[in-house]
This record gives sequence, structure tokens and C-alpha cells, in this order.
Amino acid sequence: MGSWPCVGTATPARIVEQSTVLMDGRKGVPMIHRPHDGADIYTVKPFGALAALVDCRTLENALYLHGHLSRYPAAGQTELIPAARTVLVRFSTYDYTAAFLAAPDLPPVIGHVRAHGRTVTIPVIYDGQDLADLAAHLGMSEQALIYAHTTGRWSVAFAGFAPGFFYLHRNDKVLDVPRRARPRTCVPAGSVGLAGDFSGIYPRSSPGGWQLIGHTNAPLWDLAQNPPTLLEPGMQVQFEAVRELITVAGRSPAEEHPGKPALSELAAGLKVRSPGMLTLFQDAGRSGLSHWGVSPSGPVDRAAAAEANRLVGNQLQATVLENLAGGLALTAHRDVVLALTGAQVPARISEDNPVDAESPAQEEPLAVTSYRPFALKPGQTLTLGATERGLRTYLAVRGGFAAPQQATSSSRDTLAGLGPEPLAPGDLLALAAESSALVGNPVPPLPLPGEQILTIRAVPGPRQDWFTPESLTRFTEAIWEISQSSDRIGARLVLSESEGGGERPEPTEVLARLSDKELPSEGMVAGAMQVPPSGEPVIFLADHPVTGGYPVIATVHPDDLRLIAQAPPGTKLQFCLVPFDHLTPQK
Repeated sequence: MGSWPCVGTATPARIVEQSTVLMDGRKGVPMIHRPHDGADIYTVKPFGALAALVDCRTLENALYLHGHLSRYPAAGQTELIPAARTVLVRFSTYDYTAAFLAAPDLPPVIGHVRAHGRTVTIPVIYDGQDLADLAAHLGMSEQALIYAHTTGRWSVAFAGFAPGFFYLHRNDKVLDVPRRARPRTCVPAGSVGLAGDFSGIYPRSSPGGWQLIGHTNAPLWDLAQNPPTLLEPGMQVQFEAVRELITVAGRSPAEEHPGKPALSELAAGLKVRSPGMLTLFQDAGRSGLSHWGVSPSGPVDRAAAAEANRLVGNQLQATVLENLAGGLALTAHRDVVLALTGAQVPARISEDNPVDAESPAQEEPLAVTSYRPFALKPGQTLTLGATERGLRTYLAVRGGFAAPQQATSSSRDTLAGLGPEPLAPGDLLALAAESSALVGNPVPPLPLPGEQILTIRAVPGPRQDWFTPESLTRFTEAIWEISQSSDRIGARLVLSESEGGGERPEPTEVLARLSDKELPSEGMVAGAMQVPPSGEPVIFLADHPVTGGYPVIATVHPDDLRLIAQAPPGTKLQFCLVPFDHLTPQK
């Protein structure tokens, strides 16, 4: 893709009605052709460069459209994520997204979605941190709130932000409550919560903004079972208030992480001397599992990981190591060919433990150059220093690393808890296969964030209309900073200190909303910038949740997302809005 100008306004959403879409001849933009009753059904908006968000108005409509697009997929469609009132459609290329936006082929009649009929009873101890405050907010006693939650049946509507998390819905809206203004950084596993007119259960410890009313030990996600989820869309859930929880028979908890393969020193290719702050296995990630609440995951900087594999002659999707901030040290037990990409990091080879005692000792460590393949002999140790520029380094080995898979991938998903655990001292690493491909030619390093303010391109929306007209201008004029609490799930932003020493505005003043209403949960993509009521955006990265409940003011352009992935805390950013219709590369 080429370069694009920054423009301060967004293209309007496209409206698809209960009739045939007509074309007006101007770049395939659909004309609005109203049916006799004038009732709109769908609103279709771009969600970044590689997805479209279809607003269906109701949960029933969204589930029906999801079924339709599952049976009759759009050209280039790669995945669907149904939600409270929307369906997110992901595409393989920008051109497929543009074609869908210009002429979406959507069903003209909304049908009905039938429940499966099966009911699952879930015991709950109602002792949540937000129970008292929610009761006061709703103008009822705590006992009345518990009674409301346990009476009637909740329908399992769609998967949520993590494996085993499902949005449970009922139509009476008795328990319609707002999310927390500032999400918790850690919600305990088994927590039962409310958000909007939905209820849900956190299957594992994770960040979250739902109001907590109790906890359960129901086995919501267990890879030892088939299917691995206790619940499925269309089922019914009955909550039961209890004083104590009893282990559910017949569903024993599975190992949360796959075990590491048992290797002998002779069979291993490399041994971990030091893993640094955090080193993870990463491959191409997981696709097509959003119905379980599983996000794609994979490398945060996909371009750097693919380049490392190319340099050693691997398939671009082969498993690599993703290292955070340096400090990794590996000793070779056999001849291996490696390549380093991503962050700029000092690297050296030393012969701390030569295999051949008669070989002369290496006097000085050898410096390693990134973005070119190099050899590591038995007994030699590769050591990475602290990153000097950028944040994440990728290490590929010829043949790829052999790592256990979980849910079709070796990638470590830090939100879902899927994939092999982070490397630890003493771990032995095996090679997946011998490679006969040619080693790639050295190339210049990929661009990394510099010391100046980064300019990041972003496509407005899809929920920019939730903010005041002045907010988009302030959003692009403000200098933002990546906070210390960022991780593989998302980069959290705060307003940067005023260079003139003046008083900083509050984030809620910069990104002022038009109203305090709640956004029903909807599908998310990497690069989406959610804005919670606190006004501090979060840019979703590789391990982002499948769905989210805060409005997305803009979505980072795919080509600039790797700059966010490589930006350490303290990096300053300024955003440049590029409307979707301006994403066509300049000739």
C-alpha cells in the first residue's frame, strides 16, 4: 500500500435498506433507495482498512445476519463476529472491504433465531464488589437485585472477549446498568458481572469493565472437553444463589497451558540461559475461533516476525520467539542458523561453554547484526542486551521452533491464557523441521519509532459519531503518550505533559462524548482505539478481546500498527485521520 493524505473528516456511513441497492455511477457508491415503509435495517461502516461493521439495530437481527453471512460469505470474507446489535465482517484485503461497503449483499428480510432449548444451571455466591452500589443505582435492595438475576432464563447470545465468555441476554431490561468508568486491570476468574442489559462470567482472570455481583466455579472453558465451552449460543442459563460452591462432577479442569516437550540436552537445539523480561512462542496465530471468544493473537509486530522467518529460509508463519525489551540468552547444542528482527538491540555471541575442549577459547564476543542470518555453533551463547530503539525483538531459527499447540496454534495469547507458557531459565528448545529453502538475503531494518513525536494514521470510527464534533479535532491536535500499563492486549494512552508547562486538560474534555449512554458490545479488530468514559484511549494489539463495549473513535492503519507495537512506554504520538475513501494508494 502507498501513502495517503491526512484528512480531518470522515466519510458518512452507508445505509442499506430493505430493498435492492442501486448504484449512482460515482465510484460504486450506493444510492439510498427507501422501501415503502421507510424503515432502515442495516447501517454499514468501515472499521479500519480490513473490516466493516454492520449495525443491525437488534440482537435478533444481528444473529440472523450472522447466520446468513456464514452460509453465503461475502467475497474476501475471513471471519464474522456477531454481537449485541452488530456483525463485524473481516476481509483479507482493503479492496474486498471497499467492494462490500459499496455494494453489501445483505438479506432483505429479517428472520428469527431459535434457541436450542437446553438449559444450564450455574450456582453463584452473590458477594461481588459492585453489588451494593448497583442495587443503590437501580433503586432496589441487594436481595431484590439477586432475585432479579436468578429469576427467569438468560439466553446465550454470542461469544465475548475471552474463551468461554458469553454474553447472556434477556429482554426485560430490569438489570440494565452502565459499565465501570475505569475498567479494572484484573477481574478474578469466575466473577459474575452485569453490563448494559447483559450478564456474563469471566472464565479466567483478566482486565474488565463489567460490574461484579458474585462469583462461580462453573467450568466455562476446558480444552480437555469437546466442545471446550460449557455454553453455546442459543442455550439458556438459569442462575442459582448458593452459600457455597461444590465442584461440578464430570468436567475436571484442564491444564491451563500445554506442557513443554521433554527433551534431552542432545536432542535440543538451544537452551535458555535467561528469558529476559518476557519471551514467548508466536506463530501465525488463531483464525476462525471467534465463536469461542478466541482472538487471532500471533506476533504483535507481524512484519518483523515474517521477515525473521524469511531470512532463515522458513515459511513466514513458522514459530518464532518474541522477546520484550531484550535480556534473552540462548546456548546452542547444535549448529543452528538464526536471524534477529524488530527492535534495535545489541546482540553478541560468546563461547562460554565450548563443546570441544581443545578448541581455542574465544577472546572477544562477536557482534550480531540484525536483519541478516547468522550461525550459532555448539557451545556458543547468543545474548541480547537491553533494546535501544523499539520494544520487541523476534528471533527465528532455521526450521522453526517446535512448540506445543493449543487451539490450533503455538502462539501465546496473554488475555486468553492459550499457548505455551513464557520461556524460563533451563528450558530446552527443539527445532520443528529441517529446511531446504535458501536463506534470505539481508535487508534494511523495518522502520522503528524514533525520539520525535510519532505520526500515526488512523481511519475514523466506526463510532466517531459518539463524540462531539470538536473531539475529532482535539483528538488529532493532542499529544498522547503510551503508558506503563501497556501490554500485548493493548497500548493505553494518556495525555502527554504540556510542553509549555501549562495545566493539562482532562482526557474527558479532549474526547467529550455526546451522551452518557452505553454502547452495546460489538466486535473488535487490532488497531481499534476504544475510549472508556475516563477519556483515555486503548489501542488494541495482538491479544485484544473479540468484543468490546466502549466506542471506537478511530482505527490505526495496518501499516502503522507495528509502530505502536514497537513503541515503548513514554513514546509520544499524534494521530492523523485518513477517511476510508482516501485509502486508495497514490499512483
